[in-house]
Amino acid sequence: MRTRTLLALAAPVALAPLLLAGGLWWAQRPVEPAWHDSAVADATETVDRVEARFTYDHLYKAADYAHTAAQEPGVAVLQVHGETHWQTGVTLALRVTGHGQGVNGHGRVVEGDVEICFRFRLGPERDSRDDGIDCPAGDPLPIRPDPSLSGVDERLKRALAAAGPDEAAVRAAVEGLGLDAAVQREVATAGGTVGVALRAAQYDCLLARVGPKGAETWRPSHTQLAPGELRCSAGLALSDQFGHHQR
Repeated sequence: MRTRTLLALAAPVALAPLLLAGGLWWAQRPVEPAWHDSAVADATETVDRVEARFTYDHLYKAADYAHTAAQEPGVAVLQVHGETHWQTGVTLALRVTGHGQGVNGHGRVVEGDVEICFRFRLGPERDSRDDGIDCPAGDPLPIRPDPSLSGVDERLKRALAAAGPDEAAVRAAVEGLGLDAAVQREVATAGGTVGVALRAAQYDCLLARVGPKGAETWRPSHTQLAPGELRCSAGLALSDQFGHHQR
């Protein structure tokens, strides 16, 4: 009887340090900020878009995977290994910045950023993705953002209408648009019509021509601009394919 009494008294005493340690751990445990979960979701949505773009653009070269990923805001390319999808396979490490927002314990809206790293293994037999990997050391690869032709269509059309079917005047009109120096430009003349091609990226192509019908502009579809299909050129602007859309 006495032994059971001593055990009953000793048990709480023995457990007290454990309970105290557990309470201290709970009080001092790392607590994610209120915006953390939405920031993680934002980073995941960004990398989902990158992955969808890989498929949509039918990419297979390591350099093209890296270039495409780097065009997405908030994405830095840390590593690229391999050459092509079907031969060596391509491994790509990305650091993605996600922005989140939440409400803290005081009812105030708070926000912040989180950086998460992802690894893509693309080919040669199958594709896979690892989320939340340890970020590789080192600076991101220096990949220049593509220029953009957004908002240029109407400006180009007005400039060409004013220039008329004169190649020298058309060239001057194109230069007068103040486009990014990285935008590729082509101007050519055939049969009294001047054709213009502006290309900022593989799928950012604006074609135009000015002739007896006045100034016209056309953007070929994504499918038409895929590798091995139509070339964004002044010759295409002057061809019978001008204005023929294809999904």
